[in-house]
Amino acid sequence: MIRIELFRANCKMCDRMEVVVRNLLPKNAEFIVHRAEECKDGSCCALAEKYGVNAVPTLVINGRIAVVGFDPQKVEEALKWAKY
Repeated sequence: MIRIELFRANCKMCDRMEVVVRNLLPKNAEFIVHRAEECKDGSCCALAEKYGVNAVPTLVINGRIAVVGFDPQKVEEALKWAKY
């Protein structure tokens, strides 16, 4: 199983990134969205720090940062790679 995580804020760029990721998700993927505004206990921030996330949107695949910022082409390439 592939674990895909999206760290995002409440902005249009993050909205667009989430739509692109959802449209390209591999069938065998677990997709988790970490929304900054929903992180009340600090767990998302701790996880972001563990991965080295320092900007949003950031796409993490199997615990490694794959894409920082909204770039549909890079997202497509990263998710294509994740299928294998």
